[in-house]
Amino acid sequence: MDRELLEHFLRTRHNEVTGDHAGPVMTRIVERLSDHPAMVFSQFGEVLLQTRPAIALFGDYTRSGGSSRYLVDRWCADPAARERYLVEVGVTDDRHLRRYRHAALGRLELYRQLLLDPVEYQMLLVFMAVPGSSSDEKLRLLAAAGD
Repeated sequence: MDRELLEHFLRTRHNEVTGDHAGPVMTRIVERLSDHPAMVFSQFGEVLLQTRPAIALFGDYTRSGGSSRYLVDRWCADPAARERYLVEVGVTDDRHLRRYRHAALGRLELYRQLLLDPVEYQMLLVFMAVPGSSSDEKLRLLAAAGD
């Protein structure tokens, strides 16, 4: 693919987005998950809302405009983001628990849950650690540092 064609697809996709805010139900859910990394995405992958721990793990996607609000776009456009923030490195014996690497926190084992809102066409991505684990302690310290 040449750059001009990719830019066309990018502009077209961005023009299809109907709103740049999380729906009211997703917003209320995220407000109650303030101690956990949680992000709301549009159906096109635009980050609409993040908790403070999610910003610490992934970087702030909501502050900027344009394609930098899109997870895949920023991941491709800023290779350094892959090193600074949370990166999946494997799975554990528990197929739901995944291993991640974070530049500041080191190794984390986290559950990742994706919830869909079919009415608003939005997705909620939440990360949680096993209670009492070293990963849980790291996430709690991360949440406290954001306050």
